[in-house]
Amino acid sequence: MNDHAPRQHGFTLLEVLIALTLMAVLSVLSWRALDVTARSSEQLNADAHDTLTLMRVLGQLETDLSRHADTLPADPGAAPVAAQSVTEGEILLPGIHWTPPRLTIHRVAQPGTWQEVVWYLGDARLHRAFGPAANTLPLPAAHDAEALLDDVRAFTVRAWLPGQGWSHTHAPGAGATATGLEIAIALRHDDSRETYRKVVMLP
Repeated sequence: MNDHAPRQHGFTLLEVLIALTLMAVLSVLSWRALDVTARSSEQLNADAHDTLTLMRVLGQLETDLSRHADTLPADPGAAPVAAQSVTEGEILLPGIHWTPPRLTIHRVAQPGTWQEVVWYLGDARLHRAFGPAANTLPLPAAHDAEALLDDVRAFTVRAWLPGQGWSHTHAPGAGATATGLEIAIALRHDDSRETYRKVVMLP
């Protein structure tokens, strides 16, 4: 009998159980890490989508304001008339009128035609309505409203008066016309409220 024969090595049952336990713990930790990463990615994607939506809305608002009409013809070939009557103390340009929470814009649709566009807050949503293009007054009323933003808590407009700063859009005795507008949109995020602002220079 050979007393010096190589002995066969292996794992004891205890060692196997310890290895399985460690593998199970690592699997749980890895799953939790992946779950946190996935949730964070979903939240980032949702935030990015909300940001892009807000940017598109503010961009459309700026486009509508930049195309406001100074004058409109009463009928084809007639002398132009003011796009919108201006009341005493009104400092906005003709074609732009702010009556909280509605911003009404008479804008150029295509050369020779104009349309009414109305932005307003309703049911915690920001809507944009527009009427068909026309070349005579009165312009068809805005309709076909579309909700563009949800969870909106406030929609406000302020005007910039040269040499005087920010003011309400109706300022008796101001003696000046606004050269810019500040559009503020307050959104609800979970239990907080965040306000986004866009300054539009008026031509």
